[in-house]
Amino acid sequence: MKANKVKSLLAAGCTCLLIGGCANTATISDASDVLFTVGETTVTRGDEYDLVKNANGATLTIELIRQAIMDEEIGRNEEIQKEAEEQYESSASSTEDFEGSLKKAGYKDKEDYIDKVIIPTIQQEKLLDQYFTDAKKEIKKTYKPTIAKILECDTREDAKNALKALQDGSDEATVWDTYSGESANFSDEEIVVSTLMEETLPTYVINTLYSQDKTGIVDEVMTDDDSEDGPYYVAILVSKDYDENKDKIQENLTLRNSDQIDNDCLVYYMKKHNLEFHDQEIFDSVRSTNPEYIVNHPELAEEEDQ
Repeated sequence: MKANKVKSLLAAGCTCLLIGGCANTATISDASDVLFTVGETTVTRGDEYDLVKNANGATLTIELIRQAIMDEEIGRNEEIQKEAEEQYESSASSTEDFEGSLKKAGYKDKEDYIDKVIIPTIQQEKLLDQYFTDAKKEIKKTYKPTIAKILECDTREDAKNALKALQDGSDEATVWDTYSGESANFSDEEIVVSTLMEETLPTYVINTLYSQDKTGIVDEVMTDDDSEDGPYYVAILVSKDYDENKDKIQENLTLRNSDQIDNDCLVYYMKKHNLEFHDQEIFDSVRSTNPEYIVNHPELAEEEDQ
């Protein structure tokens, strides 16, 4: 995809964005046009623009960026149009005077609602699917996903005995039933392990599974370095093949933190298209709330993390 095409889409949609160069203050061409006059007070389109920008400019800008990226990366082809029509008909068939309720909500008609709500929702789902393919390297580095079985034991002795039993070829289900702790968070089922589990699984376990080259039993009892009282963990690495398990990984990571994954997706494609903010006020506002969106200055996001 051509970055210039996305930049032109954004410029057409928002007047305050994104073409390269240093930041300044954006203006609109019809700023002096009068909207209304009350007594001696006259309000122009420029006044309206400044009001909207100051009140909600950064949020609106990000949404315009998101939509322009989805239109560029996913598009609005016949397949998407058909899916959107089907979704609309499904909703309309179960609601009396559905189109009337849309008009009350501010939409012009069926087509306006499909264009502004249903199609962007479909595009977002498809973009997320595409992201988990395009950003494979970044996702693996950030989230370290593996497929594994985790045995959580109350004592180190139980964990040692469980590890030996597994190494001797004992039935896995029996080992879990015998040695699993009273408040264990895991059964003998395969799960997606990732850095999003750090509240329930020590980082050491996550890193060890990700760094192990061969599938099979991890040859050590693991625990949290900050705890001397357990719990203690035994693990079996089932798979590290990202491509083979992409759908599972996507479903699990999205379920665990959909906001973070959606944000990662947006940042990835902002970087791909080398987007830049050209309005100083918008730049400053985005920097204060989401410095990771200033993709040509990654040090800003790093400063926020420190």
